[in-house]
Amino acid sequence: MWPWYLILDLALWAITAVIIRWSWPRLDPVVRKCVFITVFVVMVLQVLNELLSLHVFKAWDFSEDYNRLLGINLWGAPIEEYLFWFAYAWMIPFLYSGLAGGKSKPQFIKETSLE
Repeated sequence: MWPWYLILDLALWAITAVIIRWSWPRLDPVVRKCVFITVFVVMVLQVLNELLSLHVFKAWDFSEDYNRLLGINLWGAPIEEYLFWFAYAWMIPFLYSGLAGGKSKPQFIKETSLE
């Protein structure tokens, strides 16, 4: 049976893909690298947060007894938890960089001359 609850996550990934496609040509290569590093760090931190919240702090629990829509589990959490957070990990930095960055260099990069 198709897990219909994943449709929202797929829609979120479609929006994310549009944002990345829109912002990519507007970004300086240095900014692109910074955005990729940020996305990777956020994804790693989110997995750690998910695992710590579930297994160490017992902050929440996912149970088939209360919610039959839960489907595929990954390390004790439904896969849609990871899909949701990973989509936002990609969407937010690209959206911000695309809106704020434009084609100009970031302010922290200064032109140097050898004269």
